[in-house]
Amino acid sequence: MPRAYVYTEAEHRIDRKKIDREAIRIVERLKAAGYEASILGGAVRDLLQDRSPKDFDLVTDALPTKIKKLFRNARIIGKRFRLVHIIADGTIYEVSTFRSNKNGSIGNEFGSIEEDALRRDFTFNALYYDPTNQSLVDFTGGFKDLKAGKIKPILPIATIFKEDPVRIVRGVKYTAVGGFEVPFSLKLAMKRDAHLLSAVSPSRMTEEFFKILASGRAEPIFSALIEYKLVEYFVPAVWARMRTDLGYSKALFADLKTLDALKLELSETDIDGSEPQEADRGKQKLSVILSYFMRSWLGEAEMPQAEEAGGDFRIHLASARTFIAPMNPPRVEMEAAVLMLLRGRGLSPLQRPPRMRRRRPAPARNSEAEARSAQASASRDSPHT
Repeated sequence: MPRAYVYTEAEHRIDRKKIDREAIRIVERLKAAGYEASILGGAVRDLLQDRSPKDFDLVTDALPTKIKKLFRNARIIGKRFRLVHIIADGTIYEVSTFRSNKNGSIGNEFGSIEEDALRRDFTFNALYYDPTNQSLVDFTGGFKDLKAGKIKPILPIATIFKEDPVRIVRGVKYTAVGGFEVPFSLKLAMKRDAHLLSAVSPSRMTEEFFKILASGRAEPIFSALIEYKLVEYFVPAVWARMRTDLGYSKALFADLKTLDALKLELSETDIDGSEPQEADRGKQKLSVILSYFMRSWLGEAEMPQAEEAGGDFRIHLASARTFIAPMNPPRVEMEAAVLMLLRGRGLSPLQRPPRMRRRRPAPARNSEAEARSAQASASRDSPHT
């Protein structure tokens, strides 16, 4: 029984020139130390579709502590899933260790490459590319599915989304961006289990949502989220208003289209609010993304009301927080986004309106005392006195 299909360069036709040189060097160093190492996930998917990947995730059989010893510029992150971030030339490369599927797809035990492949969500996400010998290893038939434009789950339909509901969002993203055909049974399962997203933590939903907005394909992905009725699990206020206000919907999609044209690059520290690493500096664009997402709402609905209150910045900020709940991006990014929107309308919310000073009324004077004082003054000034 064959364990996997192995495709050569002539068969998969991946252009090695589109692979980040530092990613290749990381694989080379791991293999030189006696470990297995490959590029995995979205980067391989993009390469097979003749697109240049935005980032490169790598996988190996080396334990996180062993990886850290090989790279001085590495740090171990995560509590449940321990990963390694290697920082080089201002870019973060994420390296994970093969995991076992003995405890399901969300277990955290280390395992073999075959076990690692069988615990992943969709077949085209279980392709392992080795840039050193240019071989592509496929345990699940993902290469043929990708070429046929089909999205197929690896895990059983009954459990794939129950174990991790966020896979529904990722499946929708793949169909919107890659134009993949969704099997009827998979589409039913995605709609059936959509309610499970309500139990996902706001921080994780925030991370997924802003990755969508920064993807450069926010407009088509947002359309797909609407089709599957998933927007309400991210921003209920947006979903409620879109159902009653056609003008708002058109304005929002126009803003998303403009945002896609900007091709922003979002770093992980933008979302969690932690101190940015050296590789993240200069990439913080979350405030810009927020400003485009909130512009059609804050610009038309809430601005005049807040302006009547004297342009109080706190009113705008609180209103924006309510609008985007339950997502909770860093406060500094929210403040910067609201400030951009207000200044774009010619308002200066941080400048308080000038105070009008009130004059105190003059105290009442005694008319008789004034008359006697005036008479005494006149007698003193008389030359006959």
